[in-house]
Amino acid sequence: MKTYYNYLIVFLFIVLTCCQKVDEPVIKSKYDNYFEQFWKDFDQTYSYFSLKQVDWDAVYDASKSKINSETTPAEFENLLADIILSFRDIHVRLITDTQTHSYSNSNLFDRNSPTNANRYLTSVRVNSETMTIGDIQNTNIAYVRVKNLIPTGDFNPLNSVLTELPSKDGLILDLRDNYGGNDGIAKQFVNRLTHKNLIHGYVRVRNGAGRDDFGAWQARQLISDNPVDFNKPITVLTNRFVVSSGEGFVSMMMVLPNTTLIGDTTRGATANPKEFTLANGWKYRVSSWQATTARHQLIEDQGIAPDILVTNTEESMKEGKDLILEKAIDVIQSSNR
Repeated sequence: MKTYYNYLIVFLFIVLTCCQKVDEPVIKSKYDNYFEQFWKDFDQTYSYFSLKQVDWDAVYDASKSKINSETTPAEFENLLADIILSFRDIHVRLITDTQTHSYSNSNLFDRNSPTNANRYLTSVRVNSETMTIGDIQNTNIAYVRVKNLIPTGDFNPLNSVLTELPSKDGLILDLRDNYGGNDGIAKQFVNRLTHKNLIHGYVRVRNGAGRDDFGAWQARQLISDNPVDFNKPITVLTNRFVVSSGEGFVSMMMVLPNTTLIGDTTRGATANPKEFTLANGWKYRVSSWQATTARHQLIEDQGIAPDILVTNTEESMKEGKDLILEKAIDVIQSSNR
């Protein structure tokens, strides 16, 4: 009898054990790890959470819940792309195997383009992908349009401009549509236009785990370097398509005492982005600093306003006119009377 009960107990134990629900292993998508890295890199690097009013924790909760073992590469790419666009930051971007996802608000602005500027020029000596150099017709005013600041561009002709400046009645520096690059190129030029060192702005960089942790504001300086003897009027032409290092160029020029900004406010986009890479090769860029003008005015989303606001009209453009350039000519000529 005792043996019977022993067998019965063993049998019941086996039955009960087999009937217990076994927890199924959680099948984790590789995209979970990718997302964690992506989120963390932004969390520890991005510099405009407060300005852009991005609730980064809410983004985590809403996005992570959409990732599972059946998530496809296309679905994951779209998920990250939606996050990228939510920043409303043109420097933040996702670069996959097939395309680049980035925010653009260029359709919100009138161009005030320099399309008709060449109609006012004579003695055009340079007309390249990086710049146009000439003189304004029937005047002794130099005209320089710097189209970008890409490091691979040829900016040597700017040296000839500086050499000729002392004999000119003024300089029109057209930075409209300058989409940036390396503002060190601009600084080499502007350093020769000042006889003393000048602060042209300030930057501070994310340096802590907190989303509002920054290092101290650091001054950005112009360092006088072999300056030319030129104190005649300078006008700097701007529009909404002056971006990034192009805006850095504007911030340098605006602290010179003989400079007037004319046109429209610049875009308002400066970031010093850092680039990160996921294990699948996708890259993404994250804004890492905040920048201001010498007057401590934040540039991101605000832009740099002109001293004299002038906008081209649809009618003036069709007539081949450039009202912004015409105002710049008038300002220089009036100053020399």
